[in-house]
Amino acid sequence: MIAATTPASPGPESLLLRSGRISESDWNVAFTAGAHTGRVGAELVARERVGIVGLEAACVLATFDAVFAMALFGAEPGVMEPLGHDDLLPHLLVLPGIPVERLDRETARRLEIASGWKNAGVTTQCRPLAVQPPEPAPAIQADALRHAILVKANGRRTPRDIAFSLGLGLFVVMQEIAHMAQEGLLSSSPSAAETASDDDHTVGDGSPRLPLQPRRAVAADENAEAPDIEGQEIARKW
Repeated sequence: MIAATTPASPGPESLLLRSGRISESDWNVAFTAGAHTGRVGAELVARERVGIVGLEAACVLATFDAVFAMALFGAEPGVMEPLGHDDLLPHLLVLPGIPVERLDRETARRLEIASGWKNAGVTTQCRPLAVQPPEPAPAIQADALRHAILVKANGRRTPRDIAFSLGLGLFVVMQEIAHMAQEGLLSSSPSAAETASDDDHTVGDGSPRLPLQPRRAVAADENAEAPDIEGQEIARKW
């Protein structure tokens, strides 16, 4: 598999832009130069806006996260489809691709972990609320993730909303929310979810609340050129 996209989790473009790893202007330049030939990622690397390892990590993370999100939101099993002559490739790809067996193992592992989050009230539809106002931004980088989530946890945003807002993977965000809920730093009770009106059509960061219908995954093109790296593994947090 070279890509998987769904409105339920951020894609590699969102991970790179929302996290600040690349600027919107840099993305626009690379997109204009490479979109028509499917070389947006190559353009970003050539212009030294992101390293090839960093780009690969973002694409792999987004693909794993998309499949996890589809499964978590209850998407039915699908069938892998090869690319047709008229199909448009996503702008950022995992090349030469992720073996389906590895994808299955990782998705099963994440779903098993996610099954334990329900005990803390953490689900895809919960709207976590910080128990008390967050302290100022920490000097220790290791605490930056939970501080960023606490700032966004206003009782209106779902984990998906927070993930998109911060440019982080849905799995990483939900796992951190579960940890903080267990530590008493966040409330994820149903009463917090009820603070948001069902009639609202936007989330707390202003992005549209999209229907969570997964798109099809894209099978690898056997003739696709592989990048000059081998077996890069993504970190849990980046």
